[in-house]
Amino acid sequence: MSGFVSLVGAGPGDEELISLKGARRLEEADVLIYDRLVNPMLLSYTKANCEKIYVGKIPNQPCVSQEKIEEVLVAKAKEGKKVVRLKSGDPYIFGRGGEEAQTLIQEGIPFEVVPGITSAIAGLAYAGIPMTFRNIATSFHVFTGHLQDASEALNWDAISHLKGTLVFLMGMKNLQTICEELMVRGYDKETPVAIIEWATHPQQRSIDGKLETIVELAEKHQMKAPSLIVIGDVVAFRKELNYHEKLPLFGRTILVQETPNAKLPKLLKDAGATVYAFQSPSKLLAKELSLPELSSIDGLLITDPSSWKFFVAYLQQEDLDIRSLSHLKIVASGHHTIKTIKEAGIRLYDQINDVAEENFVKRMSEQEGNWIILTSDIKEKAVAEVLNFPIYTTHTVAFENESFSYHAEDIQLVCLPNSAAAYHFVLMAEKTQENWKEKPIIIMGDNTRSVLEKAGYHHLIESEEKTLKSVCKACQTFFRRESENE
Repeated sequence: MSGFVSLVGAGPGDEELISLKGARRLEEADVLIYDRLVNPMLLSYTKANCEKIYVGKIPNQPCVSQEKIEEVLVAKAKEGKKVVRLKSGDPYIFGRGGEEAQTLIQEGIPFEVVPGITSAIAGLAYAGIPMTFRNIATSFHVFTGHLQDASEALNWDAISHLKGTLVFLMGMKNLQTICEELMVRGYDKETPVAIIEWATHPQQRSIDGKLETIVELAEKHQMKAPSLIVIGDVVAFRKELNYHEKLPLFGRTILVQETPNAKLPKLLKDAGATVYAFQSPSKLLAKELSLPELSSIDGLLITDPSSWKFFVAYLQQEDLDIRSLSHLKIVASGHHTIKTIKEAGIRLYDQINDVAEENFVKRMSEQEGNWIILTSDIKEKAVAEVLNFPIYTTHTVAFENESFSYHAEDIQLVCLPNSAAAYHFVLMAEKTQENWKEKPIIIMGDNTRSVLEKAGYHHLIESEEKTLKSVCKACQTFFRRESENE
């Protein structure tokens, strides 16, 4: 049975520039075959059991051949799977997508093409250069600058007579040739030229000069591939229209926890940041509970909603119900825990935001009778450090997908606005086995600080107010001061 292949354009680099249809195809994919320049955050759109195959090509280095890529594409489709071939930019613009489509037709495999935004357009916009401008550039022309041999030589006579904007992709190796070929044919040496490196990616850089000076400037600034070369009068608008590189968090990489409403990531992205997100650990594995007789217990502390749910399952297993808890003093920690237990019709003896609160620890030390604590494996250590009661671990917490699309070295700053995000960050850091301890972390509130300090994190910066806007402002302040100190 034949599967189905989607040739999807990932866009130029900014994660949010993929189309809605492209994002949906990623969510549905059984197999993802992706290129080097694809934003790694797009990999997180896939389901946990999606097979990911990297086929990136690095210039002047051994890599997977195009023939091999097409073999894999065909083989996976013939296994009856939904295959996404994710290509940077647009599949049909210097991406060999047409060749892959031909191969699929020859093999009788159904396919579709999901267009993507090419860097030839988006890259210019992110550097403040309009591709066209009335009375200045009424046309644009896009060329490959990656000329392997004489058979691929461009028609420089024709190009030198073109009006409008010239854009060369993959042309850094041939920058001098491009400039010389145009100037020798009468192209004005004063024509504005820009180079945009890693267009729309967090590490985007751009410079501008003239046709006769750009080679020297590129060497001075050490501009490298992947870069766009833009030639034409529209480059002169760069200083006026370059809004993106002036955003307060432009070029900054920030890690947050993935949330359903994504308010914080949106605020950070709108300020120019590239945001990486780690998923909440959603894989909960029940542990076998062996609790004392409930009649022998006087008090019960629940630290999280899942511990309560696993406790209720334990009661059912023991043929008990909530009536057997009527004599217990039940304490809940955390907003969601409190809400979950109250919805079950339980009246709480006490409720707190975090077990580490000084007043709460004092109150608990004065309690008489037998108390037990129900918690998860990730909170067990922190709870044991402040409360001297028997602890029973109801479940372990794990990430559904432990393949993270970033590394500690990619991240400049971490934002953890609540204690839950802090717990999950600590767990994620342990899973990656990378050095996160030196990373600066923007936090909100004493509970978050407590969780992180106990885990050995001390480069903590608290927002002025307990709002997400204040967290975003704290990020901007941090980077501004860092730049001032350089």
